[in-house]
Amino acid sequence: MLQLTDVITEPDAVLEYRDEVKESRTPIVIDNGSYQCRAGWASSVRPDMIFKNAVAKNRANRKERDWDIQVGNEIVDIEAVRWMVRSPFEHNVVVNYSVQETLLDYTFKHMGINTDGEVLHPVCLTEATANPSHCRKNMSELLFEAYCIPSVSYGIDCLFSYYQNQDDISNATALIVSSGFQSTHVLPLVDGQPDTKNACRVNLGGYNCCAYLQRILQLKHPQYAGEFTLSRMETIIRELANVSRNYHDELDAWCCSQYSLDHSTTVRFKPRGAVGNSKEICSLNKHVLDLEQRLKQAEHRVDEIESIFDLEQDFPEIAAKACADAGCASMDELKTLVNKMQSQIDDVRSRLLDEYHTDAGRKPANHSVPIGVEAIQAPEIIFQPSLVGFDQCGLSGAIEAVLSRYSDQTRAAFSKSVFVTGGNTNVSGFADRVLYDLRHVCPFQSRISVTQANDSSLDAWKGAARWALCDSNQSWITRSEFDEQGWDYIKEHSFSNRYAPSTT
Repeated sequence: MLQLTDVITEPDAVLEYRDEVKESRTPIVIDNGSYQCRAGWASSVRPDMIFKNAVAKNRANRKERDWDIQVGNEIVDIEAVRWMVRSPFEHNVVVNYSVQETLLDYTFKHMGINTDGEVLHPVCLTEATANPSHCRKNMSELLFEAYCIPSVSYGIDCLFSYYQNQDDISNATALIVSSGFQSTHVLPLVDGQPDTKNACRVNLGGYNCCAYLQRILQLKHPQYAGEFTLSRMETIIRELANVSRNYHDELDAWCCSQYSLDHSTTVRFKPRGAVGNSKEICSLNKHVLDLEQRLKQAEHRVDEIESIFDLEQDFPEIAAKACADAGCASMDELKTLVNKMQSQIDDVRSRLLDEYHTDAGRKPANHSVPIGVEAIQAPEIIFQPSLVGFDQCGLSGAIEAVLSRYSDQTRAAFSKSVFVTGGNTNVSGFADRVLYDLRHVCPFQSRISVTQANDSSLDAWKGAARWALCDSNQSWITRSEFDEQGWDYIKEHSFSNRYAPSTT
């Protein structure tokens, strides 16, 4: 039995800007994934920050000055604001740079960087296989113009993951299979160099598996349609999903009622909405909304007053006028007012927490549904996109297409070193399915070896951090080089995409 609980995140704390990283100009490593952003100092053992790569921006009510932007882990319950969540990615490629800038602001701020108007550290950024040059140009402009970074370097996420799991890849020949949140790639590595021209891409990933499972369950249990949120689907995929080695044979087995009864798992959950007397609920909701409104107005008022203190040193006359407009005779009196308002804010927050706990206590007992054949149907779309109406080959077909472009000797080398990475490959049986399908593609008695990353979700960041510390400055693009060479300039290295001239 699996108990589904709604994930409530906690906002990230602002980290300390340590003197050792500031003085040594330690590189900042950002694994910019379409599901999560992992950021930290290259000298760290693991990312200092991990948060969902999304922004929730509430529509501005300019009359009441009521607007709110929540980033990453500040989105406490993402399902409550799903309609206004924005991602910088589309099909694993960054296209929304206003959202990307907000996410970078959040990253640098919470890493504790407090230098005025600039980031003094080189930035190592991961990107997808065959990332378009135009997208890289926009990212470089953003980093150099908005943050004045000294240098930047780009690398393919799955190659960094492979590097983290190997001692030496300078002459390695391998086939890298990377399945992430929005897409899946097959990238050949020949003599230590990525061959992006012969790479293949499947436009499906973990998100599509969750959305497919959500649709299946909503059609099967329409009475609970609103309870099957994407966040809950992620939990079911993570805990129960399994990639079958032979999908059609296993489907036949599920047709047996006894087999279905023995292998199904009960999933229990609490409805997201409160139940009870409608008048009490309306009163409770109105009270909570009033408290939230008061909290927002008070916080905004405190922000306005604190901005006066920023003017005090450089513009004392303007600060004095603003202080008088706020109804205070001196800056000391203004500070007292701020402290008083902060106490009121803390009080309102405490009352809100009590109301939230009360609301949670009103929810009814658990409901339950069985999860059976759905556990193998959802991840199968990576291998059979036609199940969801995609007119393209699946992962096994993409692997076969890549292998067909090389000589027999190179294909043999690939089959002996197949590496599987990416967050979506954590689904049980993923690597076994790749091995099973490879046996049908490779010649009889071929040596086939499929290995999975030790940590499919974090190894890309760890490999990038390891490389950033060991690499010389020859692979980093400086601001002067960017200005001189042009927007599409890139320094190629063993982990980077290859230069592709713009067609426009």
